[in-house]
Amino acid sequence: MKVKTKKVLLAASLLTLFSPVVMKHQASALDIQAPTFIDDVKVKLLFRPRYEYVDDHSPNKNANALTIRTSIGVQINKIFQVNGLKAYIEATDVGALVDDYSPQKSGYAEVNDPDIARITEAYLSYTLNKTTFIAGRTRVNLDDERFIGSVDWRQMPQTFGIIGIKDNTIKNLDILIAGIYERKGVTDTLNAHWRLDKMPIVLHGTYTFMPQLKITAYGYLITNISNTYGINARGDIGLTKDVKFSYLGEYAIQKDPYTKYNLTTKPKVDADFYRVEAKLSGYGFFVIAGYERFQGADKGEKKGFTTPLATLHKWEGWADNFLDYIAKKDTFGLKDAYFTLGYTHKDYGTATITYHKFDADKSTGYVGNTLYTTSSKNFGSEVDVLYTVDLTKRLNFLAKAAFYDGKNITVSPHLDELTNKDLTKYWIQLTYRY
Repeated sequence: MKVKTKKVLLAASLLTLFSPVVMKHQASALDIQAPTFIDDVKVKLLFRPRYEYVDDHSPNKNANALTIRTSIGVQINKIFQVNGLKAYIEATDVGALVDDYSPQKSGYAEVNDPDIARITEAYLSYTLNKTTFIAGRTRVNLDDERFIGSVDWRQMPQTFGIIGIKDNTIKNLDILIAGIYERKGVTDTLNAHWRLDKMPIVLHGTYTFMPQLKITAYGYLITNISNTYGINARGDIGLTKDVKFSYLGEYAIQKDPYTKYNLTTKPKVDADFYRVEAKLSGYGFFVIAGYERFQGADKGEKKGFTTPLATLHKWEGWADNFLDYIAKKDTFGLKDAYFTLGYTHKDYGTATITYHKFDADKSTGYVGNTLYTTSSKNFGSEVDVLYTVDLTKRLNFLAKAAFYDGKNITVSPHLDELTNKDLTKYWIQLTYRY
């Protein structure tokens, strides 16, 4: 692996900036003090080596990627002796020890963990009573990351530059209002910046009536992409002392974005989405059954229902065959019926197996006025397996695999976001946190 100069400079700069803080906590014999304007400082470290294998059943060579995420963060819980004024800064480096994969080398299957280094989080927050003001770059995970998430599965997480307010002054009501001025994706090709008067807007509110019923309403107004408005209900119902039933129901619609910033015309969007999920758990075992449906695009529309800012790896199978499709076009729509069986034990970890059945919402779809057709509405199936266990308080082991069968579906004309190829992926990972 080649050591990049910018990575060395990034790590050196961060360690130089905060070395007095670290030394205060770890080398008091030297009598080096932290700056007097900050107090209650905590250092966070993360090391995450991972091996990933990908066979995309194409002329590409199989990918073999051995990568490592190294993160160092510093949490400052008091600034200028002002209660409630906090800051956090984190730098992350992703390095490839074995780089037989695209985009590191051409001709190989893809793994979205290129060599990269950046400041992943750097923000200030101020809490007054039950209201928090936040500004800067940070992770944003809303609900279960179906629409907006940090994609922490990839070695470089997705973060956002935001200016926002969180409030829970009213009992049981949590509100978030935020503007997004930048996106830092898992690769630099996904980065985006917006003027302050053209920012994507996040409106999110949750009211907890009782443990059995929590209602969330939201509006995600994403510049140049779409406006999404939705509502979901979820809750946990205890059936016996040891058995619990959990449920989720959600519905959302997408319309044209509120601004055509840097575009000649607004993208035309008019689609909806719904999902239902039920979970039964007890004595360490759990069973999950769910169904999602994305509406495809009609004539004249730019795309169907999409979720470009979501943690997409969590959804529609770990093989990620539909990741770009749901993020960008969703031309034919998509239906995903899934079933999970799992077991968890405090000493022996968690094991799961999940089955997905994928179908198109319809056999024809549009990108603008271009008609696309698919040879079948059967978009294949997938089996995902996982085992994870905490080896120590700070060290976790994970192994998982994904097997997608694309059924050799063809699309006319060709649609880059939907190749419907077979995919086989394996991962082995260690995570150490301090």
